[in-house]
Amino acid sequence: MTITAPCGSMEGLELDGLMQFRGIPYAAPPVGRNRFRPTVPAAPWTGVRCCKTYGHAAPQVLVPGLTYFQEGETIDEDCLYLNVTAPVTTASGKAEPLAESDGSGHFSAAPSSQAVQPKLPVLFWVHGGAFQKGSANMGMDPVAFAKEGLVVVAANYRVGALGFLDFSEYLGNAYRQSGNNGLLDIIEALSWTKRNISAFGGDPDNIMIMGQSAGAKVCATLTLMPKAKGLFRRAVLCSGATQCIRDAETARIITRRFMKDAGLTKETAAQILDWPWKKILEAQLNLFSGLNLHTVGPVFDGISFPSDNALALIGSGISRDIDLLMGTNRDEMNLYWHIYRFHELTEAHAFRLFGANAQLVMKDIGRLPQDEFYQNSFVHLLTEYIYRAPDVRMAEACSAAGQSVYLYRMDWDRQPYKACHTAETQFLMGKDSNLPGLDSSPEHEILAKKMHGAFLQFIKNGRPEAEGLPAWPAYNPETKRMMVFNEICRVEETPEPETPDTMPFQVFKLTGSGTAIA
Repeated sequence: MTITAPCGSMEGLELDGLMQFRGIPYAAPPVGRNRFRPTVPAAPWTGVRCCKTYGHAAPQVLVPGLTYFQEGETIDEDCLYLNVTAPVTTASGKAEPLAESDGSGHFSAAPSSQAVQPKLPVLFWVHGGAFQKGSANMGMDPVAFAKEGLVVVAANYRVGALGFLDFSEYLGNAYRQSGNNGLLDIIEALSWTKRNISAFGGDPDNIMIMGQSAGAKVCATLTLMPKAKGLFRRAVLCSGATQCIRDAETARIITRRFMKDAGLTKETAAQILDWPWKKILEAQLNLFSGLNLHTVGPVFDGISFPSDNALALIGSGISRDIDLLMGTNRDEMNLYWHIYRFHELTEAHAFRLFGANAQLVMKDIGRLPQDEFYQNSFVHLLTEYIYRAPDVRMAEACSAAGQSVYLYRMDWDRQPYKACHTAETQFLMGKDSNLPGLDSSPEHEILAKKMHGAFLQFIKNGRPEAEGLPAWPAYNPETKRMMVFNEICRVEETPEPETPDTMPFQVFKLTGSGTAIA
């Protein structure tokens, strides 16, 4: 099966009534002189490009239990590729593509007057992985969504030191945006989607971005970036908000630690531009070891954002025209209680997770009674600090600025890790979760149908509705209503954040000239 788009002609796969195009280059390889630099658009090609195999995922250290690749999937610095999955059948059910055919299995975007049916909504997926790992094939099943009438795009982007370290202090002004290279990659992938998705039957004016964990933080951050304006109209944020954007000083301190581990100084820093990427991975091992959810991420670099205050940017109305659906799981931190055996908040743990905010959190944790309910209390309070409180504060700011926001909490806990981080995957993403001991009861299937159905309708038309689900009102600072997903779904008032007013919105912050990250 062949498609012709503005970027060029591509040969893909037709599987189970779907078109699947894999490994499409949306940007020039970020290698050589492009390393650590802003994304460069891919040049159109001539001839027919074979797009039947996945492109490389970004260089990363694989973490058992948290990183899952497709069979045969590889990693390499040349990683800026995306996949498109789209329906072939028309509304009449005939086995025809949603693009115009020349009769030989070759398809191109049909003129609007000849189109066999309206263009389909586009779901653009951004994978998670703490800004350090993951791939376009992780966390969501594009086939399931394409079968429900969507065109699905999923892109790889630079992660870790190659995607989210600010090297400007060492390499100069040409690298001022290096702390946001992963974001710039996604923006370029969205630009590619805007230009080319019509050839796959997608509507370039109805693109919705969706992410989980770090993917949700990427999507949230994009709503505040002028360069991303007009590239999408809706966003779904699962366990992530704009609390991830760090100030420039925090970003610089992290980079200093990395450069110290790499054995480089300002005088020798340029050597890193010629290092093999595997050597860069080795240099970041110490920085990214253990539970470190905030070591890297977006940065207020003085270029990518109009100011350096996320809530103030939201209040200015910068994201007012973007519909949001966002929320968290009730027991987010339970995943790390089990995976990392994270059972106490030592000073070292607290500093890795909160930086200069550590003592504030430790004081709160120190008040918890050491009784049979300690695990629940510990998980609950850290979930508040890291996930739920920032989520609620972002929703409040967006709603107050006139933005359409739907808020949720997922409480289903019929599995050993309870309603932990990633637990929504089993209901929303069209695939089974990687969590152990999942329930397979009829009640589970009923909730999956309701929850997935509501999110699907939001993707399509901006309103989360599903059969059997109560009416889900938009979040309002006065009524503060949210949807709670459980065996019995209900709408209730959103509890106030349990973190103190003195806790900054930026969860992780470093100060001073030191380089220590415990």
